Amino acid sequence: MKFLLLILAAALPLHAATSIEISAKLADIPAGTEIASATKLEKIKGVNVLSAPRIVTTPGESGTIEITQAQSAPGGASVPLGVSLQITPTLDEKNINFSGRVIDRAIGGKRAADRVTVLEFATREVYFSGSTNSGQTVLLRTSPAVSRSAGKTADIKARELVILLTFSKHTSEPQSPKKVPAKVATPKSGASKKAPATKITPAKKK
Repeated sequence: MKFLLLILAAALPLHAATSIEISAKLADIPAGTEIASATKLEKIKGVNVLSAPRIVTTPGESGTIEITQAQSAPGGASVPLGVSLQITPTLDEKNINFSGRVIDRAIGGKRAADRVTVLEFATREVYFSGSTNSGQTVLLRTSPAVSRSAGKTADIKARELVILLTFSKHTSEPQSPKKVPAKVATPKSGASKKAPATKITPAKKK
């Protein structure tokens, strides 16, 4: 029975392994800034490129990118500032489909009056989905967020979060298992190659 199971397993077809590489470029830009291409993003005045990570996942599996840093808040709390991106790619016959969520948290304002200190945070949560081809880049932009700095003269800034996503499909061909040659017993010199006859001796009657 064990030999039968081994034969059936060897007869099963081998499938190619498929993975999807996601290259992400995240940047904080002044609201309304025009973006011509991803390669020229760093050259735009006032643009702050946060990170350009790469992750590899399989179709149907989620990948997560986090770019955060701890910010101390009144009362001793620690609040993570930055961006968290979760994305799930899937495949059909022609396209790479994707869906995901972005959480962007930044300081919204800080003020102190009457012996009370207040630190505000602005959090944006964005859900998205779409479709693209392997090797193409998708542009995601959030709505502008307004931040106010502390001081007598408040500095008001309106900025956007921009995410450039490039999806690349990779398929690796399966490797066929190596065949192990059967070992053939070599008869000793002078010995006959024929299998020896088996002699059966009947039991003696009492």
